[in-house]
Amino acid sequence: MSKIAEYLGSDHQRCDVAFADAEAAALSGDWDTAQTAFTAFQNDMAKHFRMEEEILFPALLAANGPSGPVQVMRMEHAQMNDLLDQLADALQARSHSFGGIAETLLIVMQQHNLKEEQILYPIADRLLESACDEIIARMQAI
Repeated sequence: MSKIAEYLGSDHQRCDVAFADAEAAALSGDWDTAQTAFTAFQNDMAKHFRMEEEILFPALLAANGPSGPVQVMRMEHAQMNDLLDQLADALQARSHSFGGIAETLLIVMQQHNLKEEQILYPIADRLLESACDEIIARMQAI
């Protein structure tokens, strides 16, 4: 069973739903709802990044996992955080630039999630098989 892949893959889906809610509200001009939904999405993303950066990635590297893909994921997290900051600014200004920035973030997230779900998480499940339950419990505690 692919425990880490399933757990973090389902978290990707949860984040995607929160993003879609925020984007739909902003694009319809419902700025108050967009703000609430975006705050939830931003919090979900922060938690997801923490689960990976504070728990999964160090565990992978300690198990002699591939450092290159981990480094790429960290760089992409930084890129997504920058886009999240831009979205927050656009939302605060109630700017229609939100849509373009959101489209960019969506593309980056889709590509990033695909790499994690098809490459990194399966590697983690193999290398960390005996520690999967403990790693997931630590991620759930964040």
